[in-house]
Amino acid sequence: MLIDINLLPQKERKRRFPVYIAIASIALTIIGTAFLLIHTNLSQQKLENLTTELDMKKEFRLQQETAMNSIQSSDGLQELQTAVQWAEEYPIDTVPVLEHLTALLPERGFFKSFNYTEEGMINLNVQFDTSRQAAYFLNDLKSSKWIGEAKLTSVETSQGETAGDTIVLPEDKVMPRYLGQYEISLNQAVIKNELQADNEGGDE
Repeated sequence: MLIDINLLPQKERKRRFPVYIAIASIALTIIGTAFLLIHTNLSQQKLENLTTELDMKKEFRLQQETAMNSIQSSDGLQELQTAVQWAEEYPIDTVPVLEHLTALLPERGFFKSFNYTEEGMINLNVQFDTSRQAAYFLNDLKSSKWIGEAKLTSVETSQGETAGDTIVLPEDKVMPRYLGQYEISLNQAVIKNELQADNEGGDE
């Protein structure tokens, strides 16, 4: 009589199968967690890089805007300085200067020639009845706030041929006229301030 004996551990194989599944699940979990951690770290690093790059761009833009503002401010200041210099150096209108000098003349004083330069210099030739009048006129020029400097360079007598150059006295005696040559430097800042004040007062 034959006896069939099964020595293979069938039941033991069935018991190991769930263990394999558990091990595989744990391995997959570990691998997934590691992948997530790596991905998270990479994403965080990328975000930090982008943030740093953005900050650098903002700082660069701020520096550029500051530089542009500085250049514009410098240009504006230069334009203002140029305008001020132009206003200071711009020649004064001849009319008020001539009126002011005329007011300083003695009663019988007359301008023979008047030369006015852009630098505020005047060469003036004036006719007087006496030499004292030439000296008085020089003193009045020096006392005027409009005049920076005044010089009487020469005084000459005129025995002219025309009646306007001499004074005819009752006894047919002729008195010579005196011609004074002056060099005058205008005080342009004072003149401009006074003229501007007069204009503003007139506008009101």
